[in-house]
Amino acid sequence: MRPFIERPILILAVPWIVYPTVDIISTVYLKLESNGIPFALVTTVIGFLTSCIYFFWLIPSFFYSKRTLFIAGISMASIAVLALTKYVMFWATGIVDYAFGDFVVYELMRQLVFFPVTMTVWAVYMLIRALQEKHKTEIRLDKLSIDYRNARLSPHFMLNLIGDISTKSLRYSPELFEDLNHFITILRYAYLDTDKFNSLASEVEALQSYLHGQKVRFEESFCFQEDIDASLLEKDELYMPKLLLITLIENVFKHGIFQDADYPVIISAGIAHDDSALQVFCFSTTNKVGKTPPLEKSGFGIDTVRNIIDYFFPNAELNTASNGAVFSLNLTIPYATPNQTWPDR
Repeated sequence: MRPFIERPILILAVPWIVYPTVDIISTVYLKLESNGIPFALVTTVIGFLTSCIYFFWLIPSFFYSKRTLFIAGISMASIAVLALTKYVMFWATGIVDYAFGDFVVYELMRQLVFFPVTMTVWAVYMLIRALQEKHKTEIRLDKLSIDYRNARLSPHFMLNLIGDISTKSLRYSPELFEDLNHFITILRYAYLDTDKFNSLASEVEALQSYLHGQKVRFEESFCFQEDIDASLLEKDELYMPKLLLITLIENVFKHGIFQDADYPVIISAGIAHDDSALQVFCFSTTNKVGKTPPLEKSGFGIDTVRNIIDYFFPNAELNTASNGAVFSLNLTIPYATPNQTWPDR
């Protein structure tokens, strides 16, 4: 649909291609009386130009212009000139022999058809444009949410992690190096520009450091099983919106129970290949949920993630399921070659 939306005259041309085609087929098939191809050609061309005036001038003037009467007057005068031109062409070439009065009545009847059809096409076009603008606005708001979340939540988490590492360093110096490396990874990732290309490898690396930070924070009470394919750390050519996977994992810790050894959090991520040999990223989480009332929604959850995924990966699927005791999430992203919405691509 993109060529049609960018060039609305193509949308307007569709009914004017379908109309004479159906008219010719029905005339031949039903053996109806016809005024001939020249008559059909002149009528179609003049009708199309008339619809253009309705579509680009007259109809928009009623909704968007402050000079409605002036534009409407010019539009009607232009339509009258086109109708007069058609009459002169009919009269001069002898295509049909209409009396002027009969022609005026005939033309008014045709305008009663042209205008509703053109109005319908214009309304559909404007609806599609409005939906596109709404989607773009939602994406911009989501990106702002990411930026705001990055500025607000990342420092809070970093301070907690620094405190935990500082306390732990008094007892576990052999592990301090690993803790600091994970801290540096998250710190570096937190300040990446969200408008730049972010690789799947960077997101997975940050995710692993995030999980390490949670283990440092909750120690033995942190119950989870991790199955993250190490080869993901080599996927520098694949795109992943910053903080997307981490947001999904954070929701597990925010809304789920991760301190029950009988129901550990299960996190898996890897790359599969579909029938066309495309790489497909597969990500899933499973966690126990409590019976206590849910926390107040922050506005940055599954719906926001789904909007971002739909924008960058039209063929991706994000599915969730819950039976009241266990919540599961599955995300699959097929990586096709052309991805025009990726940053810096």
